[in-house]
Amino acid sequence: MREVDDAFAEVLRSDFTKALLPDFTASDEVARLATAESRAQTFDPDFANLTMVNVVPYESFYRRDDAMVEAGRANPLADFLAKWGFEADLAAARSLSMDHVGIELELMAVLAQKEAQAVATGDAAYPRQVQRIERAFLEEHLLRWAPVYFLAVQRNAKTALYRDGADAALQFLLSDHEALVKEPA
Repeated sequence: MREVDDAFAEVLRSDFTKALLPDFTASDEVARLATAESRAQTFDPDFANLTMVNVVPYESFYRRDDAMVEAGRANPLADFLAKWGFEADLAAARSLSMDHVGIELELMAVLAQKEAQAVATGDAAYPRQVQRIERAFLEEHLLRWAPVYFLAVQRNAKTALYRDGADAALQFLLSDHEALVKEPA
């Protein structure tokens, strides 16, 4: 989760984005992708508002009784990451804790990539194993808190970009879980 830079602006101008973020691509915000200055003026305040000020993007915040972010071994994600051999580079992610929504979504992307690689092997058991890990991650982590976060982003976002992005992420999580539940164990 970063501010809109040149690389992200290129993605946002793509045909893929037109299908994924229809309200954003129909808005005048697309024209504001043209320069770094217009991007910063349009999107940076909303990014800061949605990731640091009004909406908290950490699983532990939503799952702890005291609504604090847990950065240590008591973090709800620590055991899952350790069990499956994943590590989070907090400095690169610009994150206080491993349970940041961006890190958790990146882990989902890694698992989806591993699933695609597993399918390519032709071994029927290997993809199911990866799918079980994906499903466990969704059920034990992302689906326990991320829907609340994404709904809060939708409600608080000032830009169509972040409203549409939150909706797309929420729909992905729900549809991915639905597909994984339908898969034979």
